[in-house]
Amino acid sequence: MDDKDSSQEVPLPIKVIGIVFNLKKPTKSDEPDDLYEEYDSQSTIDALAREIESFGFETVLLEQDEDLFSKLTTNPPDFVFNIAEGKDIYRGREAQIPSLLESLGIPYTGSDPVSLAISLDKYLTNVVLNYEGVPVPKMAHFRSRDDLVKAKELFVSENSTYIVKPRWEGSSKGVFHDSISKSAEELERNVLRIFERYKQPAIAEVFLPGAEITAGVLGNDEETRVIGMMRISERTPSHSGTFLYTLDHKREWEERILYEGPQVLDAKVREQAASTALKAFRALELRDVARIDMRMDESGCLRVIDINPLPGLSPYYSDLPILYSLSGGNYHDLIFGILRSAFKRYGIHWVEG
Repeated sequence: MDDKDSSQEVPLPIKVIGIVFNLKKPTKSDEPDDLYEEYDSQSTIDALAREIESFGFETVLLEQDEDLFSKLTTNPPDFVFNIAEGKDIYRGREAQIPSLLESLGIPYTGSDPVSLAISLDKYLTNVVLNYEGVPVPKMAHFRSRDDLVKAKELFVSENSTYIVKPRWEGSSKGVFHDSISKSAEELERNVLRIFERYKQPAIAEVFLPGAEITAGVLGNDEETRVIGMMRISERTPSHSGTFLYTLDHKREWEERILYEGPQVLDAKVREQAASTALKAFRALELRDVARIDMRMDESGCLRVIDINPLPGLSPYYSDLPILYSLSGGNYHDLIFGILRSAFKRYGIHWVEG
């Protein structure tokens, strides 16, 4: 019996798919202006809902608010497409919704709470990937002001440039044009800014001067594959010649950023990017979909600088849909692939009809 016959004889157990999300909102005057940078716009949520409905499902929009638990318990969807980043500034916030869904027995797309919590934490991600043999930048960790004594030690070695970032943020939050530190004084200033602005520890990574490449990974187990990649650079190179993909770049990407598909990359670089992305995805035991950000060091080795197991899915400006498009795909197929991977993981047979 072929797949088509099987799907006709066994009714699909999924009719209603809930989309759980955090809606982007204005910040208050005493809050960092990037506080809700990871949250989604209404246009992204609506586009995702339209795409899911095009497959024949009903959708229900479920914002992560004080009523979410009641909605999930009184009238639960059959399945959840999870794009929620979690509430507040906790390092485990991306695990909040998957933990809730698992406690209620509701299947969902994407990685589990453990993988999400580790992947958001840049320090733990670096430790795990390094242990698993995935290339990463050298990193120093600053938990408190007492650790600032380490700043001078970093500039004694041959590495003279570092990038300072918040320990558990995404969407380039806390990454500015002056986050690059070339002295102990600059590094201390940037670490203190993280402490004060984001109320969390800071990390300092050795700056990698080569190309920045991001790759999309889709699937599970033996079907896990790289679905595309792109090189990210400035349309107009800065006078310093140092490119850092900052928060401001992402906000003004149409004017300032050049996204180029895999055809601009050497075959060996493409192979290295795909291999490194897959190794990182598997090392962190991610599921269904992720975007892996890498940067090249002086020797030509691509090193993982960030993991995005909840990649942005706006068809208008998010990196994953853009790189997939530049690699020959389209938004319809991307959302279908994510759903299909999650369904298969739960043993749900689905042929788009």
